[in-house]
Amino acid sequence: MADQREYATFDDVRTRLDEIVDAVSAEDISLDDALALYEEAVKLGLSACDLSERDIEETSAPSEAPAV
Repeated sequence: MADQREYATFDDVRTRLDEIVDAVSAEDISLDDALALYEEAVKLGLSACDLSERDIEETSAPSEAPAV
């Protein structure tokens, strides 16, 4: 199983989610491994929400006005 590192971009999250989909699609995966990957995918979903909120805050924050 992959480490629980923090993913910095949506592409990172999506790449890992794609890896998880491939892993759980394997016929020989154990129930314990599938459950662990499911739990990781849920955490990744929460990370994606956090990334989205951060991006919204960054784009909606007023830029500093130039000094006069």
